[in-house]
Amino acid sequence: MRFILKHKWLVGIFVTLVIFYAVLQVMIRTIPLPKEGIVRPSSTLIFDANGELLRAFTSSDGMWRIQTSIEHISPELKSFLINYEDRWFYKHPGINPLAILRAVVQNIKNGEIISGGSTITMQIARMMKPKDRTLINKIIEAFRALQLEYYYTKDQLLEIYFNIAPYGGNIEGAAAASWMYFGKEPAQLSYAEAAMLAVLPNSPSYLRPDLYPQDAREARDKILFRMVQFKVLQEKDYLEAIKEPVPTRRIEWPFIAPHFSTGLQLAHPERSRIYSTLDKKLQLIAEDLLTKHLSTLEQAGVTNGSVVIIDNQTHELKALVGSKDFFSEANSGQVNGALASRSPGSTLKPFIYALGLKQGLISPGSYLEDVPVDYSGYAPENYDRKFSGIVAAREALERSLNVPAVNLLASMNGMESLYDVLEKVGIDKLRSEESYGLALALGGGEISLLELTDLYSALANQGQFFHHKELQEEETPNPIELFDAGTSFIITEILANVRRPDLPAVWEFTTLPKVAWKTGTSYGHRDAWSIGYNPMYTIGIWIGNFDGQPAKALVGANAAAPLLFDLFTELSRGKQIKWFNRPDNVKVRKVCSLSGQLPTEYCDSLKDEYYLVDRSPIKECEFHKLILIDEETGYRLPDNYSGQRPFKEQIYIQWPPRVANWMIQNGYQINPLPELLPEYQRQIVGQNPVINSPKENVIYYLRKGISSEYQKIAFSAAVASDARKVYWFVDGTLVGSVNVGEKFFYLPKVGEHRLVCQDDQGRLTEMNLVVKNAEP
Repeated sequence: MRFILKHKWLVGIFVTLVIFYAVLQVMIRTIPLPKEGIVRPSSTLIFDANGELLRAFTSSDGMWRIQTSIEHISPELKSFLINYEDRWFYKHPGINPLAILRAVVQNIKNGEIISGGSTITMQIARMMKPKDRTLINKIIEAFRALQLEYYYTKDQLLEIYFNIAPYGGNIEGAAAASWMYFGKEPAQLSYAEAAMLAVLPNSPSYLRPDLYPQDAREARDKILFRMVQFKVLQEKDYLEAIKEPVPTRRIEWPFIAPHFSTGLQLAHPERSRIYSTLDKKLQLIAEDLLTKHLSTLEQAGVTNGSVVIIDNQTHELKALVGSKDFFSEANSGQVNGALASRSPGSTLKPFIYALGLKQGLISPGSYLEDVPVDYSGYAPENYDRKFSGIVAAREALERSLNVPAVNLLASMNGMESLYDVLEKVGIDKLRSEESYGLALALGGGEISLLELTDLYSALANQGQFFHHKELQEEETPNPIELFDAGTSFIITEILANVRRPDLPAVWEFTTLPKVAWKTGTSYGHRDAWSIGYNPMYTIGIWIGNFDGQPAKALVGANAAAPLLFDLFTELSRGKQIKWFNRPDNVKVRKVCSLSGQLPTEYCDSLKDEYYLVDRSPIKECEFHKLILIDEETGYRLPDNYSGQRPFKEQIYIQWPPRVANWMIQNGYQINPLPELLPEYQRQIVGQNPVINSPKENVIYYLRKGISSEYQKIAFSAAVASDARKVYWFVDGTLVGSVNVGEKFFYLPKVGEHRLVCQDDQGRLTEMNLVVKNAEP
């Protein structure tokens, strides 16, 4: 007590200090810390699958500032900074009284402020909200430093420093400086580079190596020498470090895959580094070959193109070229052609045939009709406007015939359809199925190159569809089963047999890579497509004009396919690529060369085909028929004839009704079946007539003021090859008869009628005919 009474002034000081400390602690905890000065928007770096930089984007405020964790900062840089700027960093509470006292002495001696005694934490406080160097501001910085030390650990403070420290111009943070001066991550710095970045924030305007290289070198070497004195750096390392040249210019950022990189940056604006699945080497190959290829089409009015490459094993996107020239304003170069939805032409046909195989409707050799057909006003034509009569499914796909593809799709009524496949994989611009109709088979819808390439990649993955991956951290998505492995293999074999523009007829004996491929040309020659795949990659090509301008040169096989094969050749160089293995459910069998059905003893020519053992059609040939001919009269006898008339056996080809009708109309020589012996003509054999016109479920209208001669309905039908005459009945009354291949014109009456078509063999087909008066 005596001591206290005797030394009241000491007690007063102590109490004052306690109160000051208590108040200070309250202030530290209650006065808001302006953290917005610490958390600043980051630039974004896009990397490829191998860690190579593709493109860089400034932050939203126009700065080069790359957020980086302390773990990815060079240990040398951390050590050099602490030993040069703040050796007591890990011991002081944010301010260093000894350093402040030393600075005061130096400033008094020099008559001006040459040192502030700032700790690293105080420097962070100044960077948070820069102010003039005054005593009041210094006090504020000291208080903010105490706050920072309260809210953050020492390593967190170092991380903040390395992310917001100024490095000259619009460069902030060690990572941005490391990339722009040295072209590397801050974890990979040499001693000399670490020293440069440790000293540069002291005077970022006057120590910039790209503007003042000599001053920058002197400052760098000074800190290196200081590190030797502090025994942080060995002398031999110092001697090596000072030999390193100082960068005299900023390093140019790479500008690779701009469309893809921009998309990733917009999708993940908060990320400083995005590690993509792209392969820089493949991307550059694709960009270069596209540019060279388009130069050959410029004179034909073709200005642009896009390329997509997908790895079939990993399902990763390996290259995406959005346009020929990203900076071309005249050709809208910044449009990403790989994402634009367009008419795919014939490129969806393989999936129609795959559905036909999957559902057991066809095998590769099955015949399909290729004759004029009308589906309620939709009458598809082949590209060359010619017809073949009948064609094997394999050949129809190889030749990309339109009519057989539409007929096959039409036969899937009530089954899984092409629309179902597109809906299942999530095609973005898909409308209602009714809005497309059968035209979907020939490019009536819209799909993007990236979506189409994804879809073809499923054929390379045994019918399993995977959405492609763009980021390395993405998990492999669950597959969507489109087809079984056998179906995919058969379609692949058909597409691999398509005649290639880059190969001679005997291409199997060349060293060029084997590829399954398909082309497409949209209506009006606005889009040329080519998609191909092998076990390694699926590649998609689109060639055209972004403004939709048509060009005669825009034909898939000529404008897109050559680039496709140039890419496969380049990507396969030096590699041995094993082709797909044949699945267990795919076998080889003999079928009739004409019908593609299982042969009978009457089929004179056979061919091999792949087939699915669990679902391919097993119907016997319906074309080759053994006919019994009465030797006396030449009439045909019933198949089961057991009478006494002498007869001979003869094999005839019985064509499908529509095909027979088309062949007769086009002058083909058909060996018609002899007429059935009159006494047997009441027996109905063979195929019923197929009414081509009128169409069922279509309402026909009679219009006032128009001559009745122009309101007649044309009755036409396809009949079996043994028919000679066609009879037409309306409501039970015979209204006319014509020879096979001829049309009968009938003036209808208003009402609902029953129309019957009957051939001279007694076979008949019925339908409803509705006729109404047109409204005025």
